[in-house]
Amino acid sequence: MAEPAPPDRGHSAALRELAVGAGAAAFVGFFVNLLHLALPLYNAQVYDRVIGSANLNTLVALTLLVTMLLIFGAVLDVLRSRIFAILAARLAARLGRPVFEAAIETSLRDGPAAGADALRDVSDLRGFISGGAIGLPIDLTFTPILIGVLFLMDPLYGWIGCVGALLLTGAGLATELLARRPVARASAAGGRAQAETATAIRNAEIIAAMGMLPDIARRWHRTQARSLDAVEAGQSVAKTLGAIARFLRTAIQIAVICAGTVLVVGQEATIGTIIAAMAIMSRLLLPFEHLIEGWRQWVDALSAHGRLLTLLREGATTRSSVPAPIGGATLMADRVTYIPPGQDTPLLRNVSFRLDGGELIGVIGPSGAGKSTLARLVVGLWAPNAGGIYLDGQSTFLHERSSFGAAVGYLPQEPMLLDGTVRENIARFRDAPMEEVIAAARQAGVHDLIGRLPQGYGTRLSEAGARLSGGQRQRLALARAIFGDPRLLVLDEPNSSLDADGEAALVDAIDAARARGAAVFVVAQRMSILAKADRLLVLREGAVAQYGPRLEVLSAVGPQRRSKTGGTLHALAAEATP
Repeated sequence: MAEPAPPDRGHSAALRELAVGAGAAAFVGFFVNLLHLALPLYNAQVYDRVIGSANLNTLVALTLLVTMLLIFGAVLDVLRSRIFAILAARLAARLGRPVFEAAIETSLRDGPAAGADALRDVSDLRGFISGGAIGLPIDLTFTPILIGVLFLMDPLYGWIGCVGALLLTGAGLATELLARRPVARASAAGGRAQAETATAIRNAEIIAAMGMLPDIARRWHRTQARSLDAVEAGQSVAKTLGAIARFLRTAIQIAVICAGTVLVVGQEATIGTIIAAMAIMSRLLLPFEHLIEGWRQWVDALSAHGRLLTLLREGATTRSSVPAPIGGATLMADRVTYIPPGQDTPLLRNVSFRLDGGELIGVIGPSGAGKSTLARLVVGLWAPNAGGIYLDGQSTFLHERSSFGAAVGYLPQEPMLLDGTVRENIARFRDAPMEEVIAAARQAGVHDLIGRLPQGYGTRLSEAGARLSGGQRQRLALARAIFGDPRLLVLDEPNSSLDADGEAALVDAIDAARARGAAVFVVAQRMSILAKADRLLVLREGAVAQYGPRLEVLSAVGPQRRSKTGGTLHALAAEATP
């Protein structure tokens, strides 16, 4: 099997493009900043030459020249903004899919919350670049040139510029050091309040039915109050430091006027230099004032980049990226052991079994025995710590997912439907002919039910199919599982929410799948399915307690012996005994 693609290939390519684009933006930005000197120098010439000489021809020539320079500068500024926008779009395009896939893999391994903010980080990076904050260092690198121009006009102007730059830099650092913790606390408190709100809305029925609303509302109010207090504290620090920065900038401008006045009175400079020095000083201090806000944006962007890099590295899949169609339906588990991340106790220990095409294996056992864990391992969601599970001789975890998914149907214990139409959900969001979708719906016995929905197969399902009952969701998920006639059908408690008609349709669908040669792996407790099993696998505390042909397992248990697996085996054994 081919080696998977390097997980950070898209990330490295994105960084290379970003570096090249940033270089181009820096080149353009140099001339943008250089042309910003045109207006201050124009003002100085007007005050010193035109007004003193009353030569309007000089005014016209200077005005035409500065107008052309300003137009050229505006074009370059638009070009630089366009470069940043293109860089942002290409970064999102490069990172979007790898990050999405890594987030899914990370969520499988570490839980749904692990990769939840990954795409938000991509969006934040895109906004950081397109918003122009990434160009702040480019503007800061022009500072020595502006200070040099001030020194050429008079050393006193230059020293005021140096002091002003240092003062605003200190204000920026103080903002970062003093506001970091309050802002972090506000963000965490806001996240908790938002999570409580989302949880309350999801469980609105329980809250209303059991009279929990007043207590939940009081709890939410306390959390919201703590969040608002934290936000207010963070904003108070930031606003105070921002006011100090604005005061410093104004004080520096006043210092320039005072220094210029002293120089003019002493006939060491002209009035035009005061006007020019004020404009240049304003341009000089602007990036440093933006540094106060831009510093936080850079810190946040670097943090987002670090999280994405970690996600791409740790969420990288070892699965193959080369499609390889599965031809057979033989499923084998060879001494499988699985230990969840962060735990020491295995959920499964040394589990082995074999399932051939056309056969059905029933997996039973008490709660916590590892039945659903085994089902997830069978469909390759997790990697075993030892041993392996193989479909048609290929690892179910390492196999390329598209070709593997085409050969496998999976109905989890809690069937969730995606935001989309009924047709899209059944077809697994493939561009499949309608005939195949209807065929899967008929096999699952759900075609008539779909016909009673508002737009039939075009009915849009939202919030995981919240408008449907549990049984309806389960039957639609069954149609999705058997769509495309998979070679392996993995069903985890597929009849937990079904009525008698739904269970009959489920049994018929399983019989049809077996008749066309599919292997069926079922975790169940009801006799309607288990009575048709070729073999039974009894799990107890993650290990195989009994395994073999159904009648042999039932005979080993005995009709009068109530096994620790619960009442299912007892009922089956009683039914199988003459």
